[in-house]
Amino acid sequence: MNPKLKVLAAGQGGVYTRAQAAACGYTTGQIGERIQDGRWVRIRHGQYAEAVEQAHLAPWDQQVFEHRRRVYAVMNALRRGSVAVSHQSALVLHGVPLWGTGFAEVQVSRLDRDHGGRVAGVRHHRGRLYDADMTAVDGLPVTTVMRAWFELACTSSFETAVVSADAVLRDHPVEEDDVRRLLDVTEYWPGSATARSALRFANPLSESVGESRLRVLMHTHGLPAPLLQHVFHDAYGFVARVDFYFPAERTVVEFDGLLKYADGDRDTLIREKTREDGLRALGLQVVRVTWTDLDHPTQPIARIHQAFRRA
Repeated sequence: MNPKLKVLAAGQGGVYTRAQAAACGYTTGQIGERIQDGRWVRIRHGQYAEAVEQAHLAPWDQQVFEHRRRVYAVMNALRRGSVAVSHQSALVLHGVPLWGTGFAEVQVSRLDRDHGGRVAGVRHHRGRLYDADMTAVDGLPVTTVMRAWFELACTSSFETAVVSADAVLRDHPVEEDDVRRLLDVTEYWPGSATARSALRFANPLSESVGESRLRVLMHTHGLPAPLLQHVFHDAYGFVARVDFYFPAERTVVEFDGLLKYADGDRDTLIREKTREDGLRALGLQVVRVTWTDLDHPTQPIARIHQAFRRA
């Protein structure tokens, strides 16, 4: 890509139009050649981006990456000032982790009086947006993090809403006055009860999507509320900081994403075994839960109950 087009694309999420490529010096033949040989990929009609190697990304992260590029392509194509990016599409631009939500459609909210509905892979929402609901990302009009979260939470499951709520409270400054305002605005929205429940349950101490999902799972199955990120010491000093601790049951539950073991590093494995031995030496039960376990929820819940009984 020539420097002029590279600079232009960098300000548009890596996406550029055929007209922009032509204005930067590419002929019709050169554009077709780059698409044909795979150097460029078509994001949507008339919208392109350089091919990017994604093999190192998890499947879910690949979906987020592709959705982000489609958002920019859509906003390139729509009349400026007619819509704002909203719902999960806005959360993607804000960098909020998502789980369990669809990415097939780009979500926008109308800023004009035009109709809502689905058009060419874009879901157009109608609803009043206040100045306090609006911000910008890379020059694009976008609903604020908290407004976008309410938009998502009212149209998703409790688990999906909690995953993003934990991340919003953890990574983004949230004004209590703004939260109260949005609670009033969304009071009679369909799905608002789910949003309110998820917000009450949200906890910024949850450090990952996996931890948030596991916390919802334990809550759903009636386990007592654990302490999050609890720190243990012994006579020699620090032992560990754990994901979940059930004090009355003397049980630690850890979410293990397995990423730290992916390279098979022997020192890492030894450190982790030493850490777990230290916890057990304190008289604690330790239960590990993986991504695979979350797809078979009765199994990890049964192991946790077994640990409670042993303790």
